[in-house]
Amino acid sequence: MLKKIVIVIVVFLLVGTTSYFLHIFLLEEEVERFIPLLQKAYIFHFSFSLVLLLSFLVLAQFNKYFEQLGFIYMGLLVLKIIIFAGFFYPQLLGDNLLSRFYRASLLIPVIVFLPLEVIFISKILQGKKA
Repeated sequence: MLKKIVIVIVVFLLVGTTSYFLHIFLLEEEVERFIPLLQKAYIFHFSFSLVLLLSFLVLAQFNKYFEQLGFIYMGLLVLKIIIFAGFFYPQLLGDNLLSRFYRASLLIPVIVFLPLEVIFISKILQGKKA
């Protein structure tokens, strides 16, 4: 199990940092107020996804919880979206609106970390059944 935990952490660090620096590099102009917001978005998705996966690795060891992990994941995914929308509401929909380009750019971390979550969760769920 320790090997799986290390693999998850290394993959998340590698993909997250590479994606962040590539994202910053591809932004043509650095907007002073957008970069900290982008950092917060990456940190939020990185930490939430990593804690979720590490928790699932631990919970998968118990047969009592293993059968419910798929439903737990769906609920936590909805919770993640709600928390993200709550944190970034002023910039996405509220008073401090960003341009469409930057609002869409703020969703790139979702596109980066969600497939990683799904891949690792599916491996956890399939690994126990095999």
